[in-house]
Formats: sequence, structure tokens, C-alpha cells
Amino acid sequence: MLLKLREKTTGWIAGAIVALLIVPFALVGIGDYFSTAVESWVAKVGESEISQDQFRARFEEYRQQMRRSMGASYDAAQMEQASVKRRVLDRMVDEELLRQSAERLGMTVPAARLQKEIGGISAFQVDGRFSADQYRLLLTAQNMTPRGFESRLRQDLLASAIPENVVGTGFATVADVERFIALRDQQRDLQYIVIEPPALEQIAEPGADEVQAYYDGNAARYMTEEQATIEYVVLDQNAVAQSDIVADESTLRQRYDENRSRYVEPEQRLASHILIRVPANADADTQRAAQERAAALAEQAQAAGADFAELARSHSEDPGSKAAGGDLGWLEQGMTDPAFESALFALNEGEVSQPVSSSEGWHVIQLRDLREGKERPFEDVRPELEQEFLAGERERRFNDLAGRLVDAIYRDPTSLQSAADELGLELQQAGPFGRAGGETALTAESAVLDAVFSQEVLIEGNVSDLLDLGDGRMVAVRVTEHLRSQPIPLDQVREQVAAELRAERRAEQAEQRAEALLAQLRDGTSFETVAAEAEVQVQTASDIRRTAIDVDQAIVAEAFRVPHPDAGSASFARVELGGDRQALLAVTEVVDGDPQAVSAAERSALSEQLAQVVASVELEGLMQALREQLPVRIAEERL
Repeated sequence: MLLKLREKTTGWIAGAIVALLIVPFALVGIGDYFSTAVESWVAKVGESEISQDQFRARFEEYRQQMRRSMGASYDAAQMEQASVKRRVLDRMVDEELLRQSAERLGMTVPAARLQKEIGGISAFQVDGRFSADQYRLLLTAQNMTPRGFESRLRQDLLASAIPENVVGTGFATVADVERFIALRDQQRDLQYIVIEPPALEQIAEPGADEVQAYYDGNAARYMTEEQATIEYVVLDQNAVAQSDIVADESTLRQRYDENRSRYVEPEQRLASHILIRVPANADADTQRAAQERAAALAEQAQAAGADFAELARSHSEDPGSKAAGGDLGWLEQGMTDPAFESALFALNEGEVSQPVSSSEGWHVIQLRDLREGKERPFEDVRPELEQEFLAGERERRFNDLAGRLVDAIYRDPTSLQSAADELGLELQQAGPFGRAGGETALTAESAVLDAVFSQEVLIEGNVSDLLDLGDGRMVAVRVTEHLRSQPIPLDQVREQVAAELRAERRAEQAEQRAEALLAQLRDGTSFETVAAEAEVQVQTASDIRRTAIDVDQAIVAEAFRVPHPDAGSASFARVELGGDRQALLAVTEVVDGDPQAVSAAERSALSEQLAQVVASVELEGLMQALREQLPVRIAEERL
């Protein structure tokens, strides 16, 4: 690709193209030629787009989560399957559907709820309590700002609002529980026989014409795997030399002055509150009654010797802080509802506010203590500044090295040797491997596989673009050998074809024999007669349940699928047991479980479990309905 680009942008051809473009540029403006938007979304929900960058970030989070949870059993190649990627994207689509639906319903996330969620995250706590310093430190380490994190958390909470309400309203009736117990504890009596398949020796050896026909009809089974061998170079940011990088004092002080606002510890206030909740749709009388209650409590709290914590424990309607005497911990500006915050930061230490209205209701606020804001001196933050400087310089050098590698590839896009020599990189080899990936981590990376088996690299023989592996490493690859998928000659697989044909015929004969015997049972022939013809013994099982372990699980599962038999008769079925074995069974009696034999405690637990199942089914139905209301478009090719 790079070579072609260079060829097409030099010489008289390029000059002619430029001359032809001058006129239309002059007439309509050059901007129109660059205004065509390139679609980069992977999904559209209504008018909202999920970009490739958003999907890649979420997929990488999922990948790392699976890597941590699966440990040594983690399979990188399996993670790159299209079905896995689609599952992650579907989850993102569902979240966007729920967010948009919540917004249409007028749902919002109150600042107090957001604060409570953040305060409850253990990573932000020190000694079991929320720490603003820890909060900012961890977010900075993740290249996030508090505003950005809170925006994302607010979106997540908004997406969960509808599911929480749906799940909270699921219920199961008494009849549901009793019917479940009747089915769960149901017992069945059955007879069955197991029929072995014919021995392979009894299956006639297929003739040459039959083998040829089977080979021709199943050609896709007898193909070699397409494979590629590659050479590649890796740029590793962690390997970039930095021993000669010196952070001089003047540079660090300049950085400190330019980012002084980062090193200011904001004022913090230790607050408690009493909340009198007011429903969002409350009428004027309800609002007035709540305000009067709050005013009375404020008066009590402001009285000499009043115990604010005890008043909160007795009267507050905030379940998150009530038991702690209304304690909200240390708060900064920007963490709570604006009206709440305005009242809190207007108080003097020890004062109690008048009732303050918010989206949750009426608050009575007590300021227990305060910490003045202060600026961290240069000396305290110098190590942090130096670390940032060194990291930035290392990144700059890495980017410069990457640019030099791209230039070297541009000059010779059909080889990596010259680029490796110029930059002092090791030219490594890998393969052969197929489209499903190789055994090494590199050859299992989706970006590498996509590049290796692309038209440009695999067919045209060019070096790939520089590929970002996402862990501070970048790689460029070139295919050195390509083995196309080809039919394996019949002579090389003749025995395999013949064996597979005989095995297939053996399975067909076993199934046909079982079906013939099943037809006799349904026509009225006794089970014993059919067993005698099959030269096997009739086996019986009485009062078996769905959890029976002394009968083959495939037989048990089928026994509970067949319909109830009529009085004095039986219900019959055929079961495949594996290894071409077949079983015939007859269910002769069915007795439902007795709900009255189950304790009240177990019935209550079952009711809760069934309610959860009902809620999950209802939620699934809701998601299907939302997908019908809001158009969802998926760009599979961009995943």
C-alpha cells in the first residue's frame, strides 16, 4: 500500500491529476472534497452511536476481566471469536437502550445517590471511610478526572434504573410455587432397553465408487488448513531507554506553575443530615407536610444540648446514613446536590441549617468539622512531577521511534529487514499458523490475524501498518510464506474416508433398527417381546426423579419430556446415548410432587427464586420491546 501511494504521487501522472482538480476546487471549494464523513460506529441505537473506540475500550476491559478470572485456562484465540465480540456489543446496545428509555421517562440520578455510590466503592476508602485524596489519586492513575468518572457512573446508574425497578416488581403466586413443586418433585416409573449398534465388522466395506462419492460429497472435510509464516518487529515502550533523561529543576517548576490547580487540596466539610423524603410526584400538601416536619426537626437540632445524631437515627429517612446518625463523611464542592452544597458551605462549624429542598426531599444539615483548602508545595509534589516528566519523555521517544519505523517501511514496504537494521530491532519469525491463530500470544492477537490474512499483506506481500497491541507494544508484520487451503488427495485420506463412511452407515443402521422397534411398541407389541427381538434385557426404574443418578442421564431427561401416559398404557420414546447406542423407554406412571410436604420456609425461598426468574423473563421481554421501539443497527464488519 505504501509503495503504491508513493508511486501514484510522483511524476507526470500526479501533475496531471492536480491540474484536473484545480478547476473543481475553484468552483465548489476544497472543503467539500474533505467533508465526507467516514462511518466509524459499530452500532447505532436510535440516533446515538457506539463508536469503534468505545467498543474496543469495553472489549479490552472484558478481555482483562476474563484473563484475571480464568488464569491459566484463559484462551486468547477463543476471546477473539465473533460471537464473543457480539455478546459484548449486545450488552452495550442494551445499556444504551435502557439509558435512552430512562431519559424519555424523565429519570435522573440525584447527586446524593451518586455520592453514596462513590463513597461505597472500597477502592476509594481508607480505614473503611471514603477518602477524597484516595479518590483523586486512583482516578489520576487511570487518566480520568472526577468529572469524567462521575459522568460515566451517572450513565451506568441511569442504565440500571429500569432493570432495578423491573426486578423489584417480579413476584410468584402461591399457585406458581405449588405447580413448581409438583413438577420438581414429580416421580415416574419406566421401563427401558439399551440397544448396542452393530459391530463395525458387520458393516460392509465400501467400494471404490462409494468412497469416491463420499469424498466428493464431503470435500470440505478433506482440506488442508490455510497457513501463514511471518516475520515481525516489535516496539516495546517499556524497553525504551530513559537512563539519560534528566528532569532539570526549571522544567519541573514550570510544569508545577502550569498545573498549579492540580495541587490544591479543596476545602472539605464533615457533614451529617436528616432527610425527610418527598416522592417526585407528590402534591402540594405532601410537600408542605414534609417541609413542616423538617422545620420542626431543625428547630429541635438547633436547641442547646440537642443530640443531632440521635435525632437522625430516630427520624431520618435516608437508609444509607440513618444508622450512623446521619453521617455523610467529608464532602467537597461538586459532590452533592447544588442546593444541599450551597447550604452546607454557608454554615459555620457546629451550626445546623434550616430545611433545604433537593430532588430527594427536605434536608436538615449539620456541619461538624471542616478542613481548610491548601496548596501542596512544589517540594511535596516534585517526585510526582518528575515521574510524569520521565513517562512523557519515554512516550515521546517511543512515538519518535514508531515514526522512524513507519518511514523506514514507507521507503521499502515489501521488506522488514532494512527497517529492523536501521532501528536496531530484532527481526523475529512466527508460524506457520492459521486464521484461528497460533500458539503464541502474538499470533493469537486479533489485530495481528486480521492484518496477516488481509489482501494487502497476505496477497500483495506488503508490510502491515504498525499495529497497536494495547500494552505499550506495537508490531509490524510481513508474510514470508503462504500455504493456501487445498484439497487433500483421496489417496492420502482413502482409509479415513472409508472409515467415516462405515461409521456413518453403522449409526444409520442403529437408528433405523431402534425406530423399527419403537414403531412395534407404539403398535401395541409388549416391551418384553421387543426386548427379546433386540436380544436385550428389560430394565425398570420406579419412582425416579429428575435428579436420579442410577439411570443414564439422557434416559432420565427424555423420560421427563414424554407426555403423561393414559391410564393402563405407556408413553414411548427413543433416546440416543452416544457411541451409536440407542435406548427405548416406556413411561408407565407419573405422580406429581406434593406441595404440602414442603416446609413453609422452603416454600418462601422458592417463591423468591421464582420471582427472580419471572423478573428476568419480564426484563428480557422488555429489552425485546425496546429493540422494536428504537431502531438498532449493527456494523458487524467493523467489530
